[in-house]
Amino acid sequence: MTTPPTNQEGEVTRLLGESAAGSRPARDRLVEIVYAELHAMARSRLRGERAGHTLDATALVNETYLRLFRVAGESMPPPFPDRAAFFSASATAMRRILVDHARGKAAVKRGGPRSARGVRVSLDAIDAAETLDPQDLLSLDEAISRLEVVDERAARVVRLRFYAGQSVEAIAEMLGVSDRTIKRDWEFARAWLSQAVGGAEQE
Repeated sequence: MTTPPTNQEGEVTRLLGESAAGSRPARDRLVEIVYAELHAMARSRLRGERAGHTLDATALVNETYLRLFRVAGESMPPPFPDRAAFFSASATAMRRILVDHARGKAAVKRGGPRSARGVRVSLDAIDAAETLDPQDLLSLDEAISRLEVVDERAARVVRLRFYAGQSVEAIAEMLGVSDRTIKRDWEFARAWLSQAVGGAEQE
């Protein structure tokens, strides 16, 4: 069951429309409102990263902002119909940044990224946002991309949980479905990915 939008959610939706129309004040106000939530998403994903990791939560949020609004090129941001679409796009941007970062680190290691069949990933790592080796992160992302062909929504659920640290309830709100539906998608995705990555542990 969906709930009516709160005042802040309604303001975010309005500011998204004004930002897409080119209003800088609206864009600045939008960032002011959503920054804390974006920062929480980034902290969740980076929690427990290895020492020496060159991305921190603030850097990840800033790069996400640049990618979403393309301010470097002064082009207009894409139109986001509502808050849910914005945060879904934010999670996608964070994913791409992290994967690009991991790809750069993996490139300096002999042999390049492992195949998805060779990845050493416990599916518990997705629940706990545990640290993954850069090569394992690339391989897991490849497996999630294959899952997307089978079940697009289940792949989105994994990305929102793993890359953005979103709860089942938050994802259900973003995608406009029930909590139970998201839980079913999550269980299917865990089982599918467990098989795809070569017998990773399941709960």
